[in-house]
Amino acid sequence: MGVHTLAHVELYSPDIEASLEHWLETAGMYLRHEEGDSYYLAAYGDWQDFTLVLHEGDEWGCKNVAWKVSDEDDLESYQERIEESGYDAEFVDSEKPGIGNTLRFDYPGASPEYMELVYDVARAFDTVPEENRSRLKNQPTRKPEQGAGYRRIDHVNFNLSNASECAQWFQDVLDFNLREEGLGPDGEQLAAWLSVSPLVHEIAFVTPPEDGNALDKIDHVAYYMDGGQAGELERTADLLKERNIEIVGGPARHGISQAHFMYYVTPGGNKVEVFSGGYLIFDPEWEPITWTPEDGSDGFVWWGGKAGSHARRQYDFVPTDETDWSEHDAYPIRTRPEQEPPE
Repeated sequence: MGVHTLAHVELYSPDIEASLEHWLETAGMYLRHEEGDSYYLAAYGDWQDFTLVLHEGDEWGCKNVAWKVSDEDDLESYQERIEESGYDAEFVDSEKPGIGNTLRFDYPGASPEYMELVYDVARAFDTVPEENRSRLKNQPTRKPEQGAGYRRIDHVNFNLSNASECAQWFQDVLDFNLREEGLGPDGEQLAAWLSVSPLVHEIAFVTPPEDGNALDKIDHVAYYMDGGQAGELERTADLLKERNIEIVGGPARHGISQAHFMYYVTPGGNKVEVFSGGYLIFDPEWEPITWTPEDGSDGFVWWGGKAGSHARRQYDFVPTDETDWSEHDAYPIRTRPEQEPPE
C-alpha cells in the first residue's frame, strides 16, 4: 500500500491563451488533449499521458494535485484513513482523459481546492502519436525541437499558514517521508520537504513571510531539466529573457535538495521552478535533515546570489509602511511595473 508518485497538477490561468503559448513555445511541452477551456500537457520524459492541466480562471492558482497509488485497493484504504483524520474523501468519475477511478479528498491546507488519489493513469508510451515518439525505447517522447525542453514534472510547493500541520498530516495519513525541514528562531517548523520516492521532495509546505503576497496558495510547480547551471538551465534563462519573462529567483543552487534552480512567473501568473541536479535518497534509514537559523541562508541559496534578494522576489513581498521593497528592485512579482521590450 502506498502513494507511488506525483501524477499531475491542475492550474488556473486568467490568460489561458498566453499560458498555453508559454508552455508549448517556451517550455517546450507537448499538448496531449484539449477539452473546452482546458489543456492537458506533458514534458517529453513524463511517463504519464499528461502532468499539467491548464484551466481558464479568474485568477492564477491551483485547482488540484493528483497522486498515483501503487495498488487499486489503496484507494479504499486511504479513504478510510482520510475520513478518520476528519476530512472528506469520496470517489468520483474522472472527467480527465485516461484517468480511471478517482478518490477526491480534502486535507488541512487551504490550497489547492482539493487533491486526488488515482490508480488508472494512461501511459505516454501508449498514447504518444507516432510522429512524436522517440527512437529511444526507454523514452516516450522525442525531445522538442523548440523551447527549453522540460524533461519531467518534479514537485509542487505550497505557501500555507499551517504548513507544519499539513506536513504532519501528509506523513500520518498518506505515508509521506519527511526529508528536510526548516526551523524558525523558536524551534518551530516553518518548512517541510516530503516525498514517497527517492526524490528529495515531491511536495513542500512553507510558511511564507508575513508580508508575502501569496498566502494559502500554491507557490510553484517545478519541472526537471537535464544538465546543470551551465547547461540547459542557462539556455532556459536566455529563452525567458528573450521573451521578456522576468526571472524572479536564480539561476543559483539550493542547499536544500542541492539542486540548481530558477524561478519565473508565467504570463498567466503562476510561478514555475526550473529544477536540475540535486540528490536522491536510497538510504532506508534516512533521517530528516534540519536547517536552523544558525545555518544562515545556505539552505535556500548555497551559491549564486544573496539569499535576501532571492527571498524578496521569491516570496512576492509587498510594500508596507515599514519597508518599500521597490527600493531594492523587488516589486511584487505579479503586479510589478511592465517592462518594455527593447527596441
